[in-house]
Amino acid sequence: MKKIQKTTAKNALIYALALLLVGVISFQIFRPRVDQSQFQPIDKSTWEGRTVADYFVDKLRMTPEEAQDSEKLGASFYVTENMTIDALISNLAYYGFVRDGNALRYALENSEDTNPGKENALKIGKNTIDRGVYGLGTQMTAWEIARILLNYPQEVKTDYSYMFMPGGPYMGEPQGRPTK
Repeated sequence: MKKIQKTTAKNALIYALALLLVGVISFQIFRPRVDQSQFQPIDKSTWEGRTVADYFVDKLRMTPEEAQDSEKLGASFYVTENMTIDALISNLAYYGFVRDGNALRYALENSEDTNPGKENALKIGKNTIDRGVYGLGTQMTAWEIARILLNYPQEVKTDYSYMFMPGGPYMGEPQGRPTK
């Protein structure tokens, strides 16, 4: 009888370990993969989409040369009362700030948000983006943009009806490279 109990306990342990092993292998095979290249800045020399320089030409009536010079310095990005999280993400992707809107969405959902959102803040996962203005550079990664949007809002002191205005990328944001 004692031998049967030892065998049963041994078999149960073997089955439990086998199930655990199958679970770990399944997780490794089927877990969602994140393509890190989608978080990197866009190479403007090969980018065929619109840029913030195009926005400056269209909306602010800058010459193409002025717009390109302004784009190199960065842009002030306005998160207005009417903006939704989907509009924010698609606009930054459309104007070449991020390579992929889904990568920015992932970065916004998975970055640390140290700024408690105001009542009218945009919500993305557990994080918030306050209405205001943000200094963005066109060579930032999606992770860097997410960190700025989540943590460094500047109050809007004017009623601009523009989404982008010329402006440096580190308005009110600590110097140095942001971390994930």
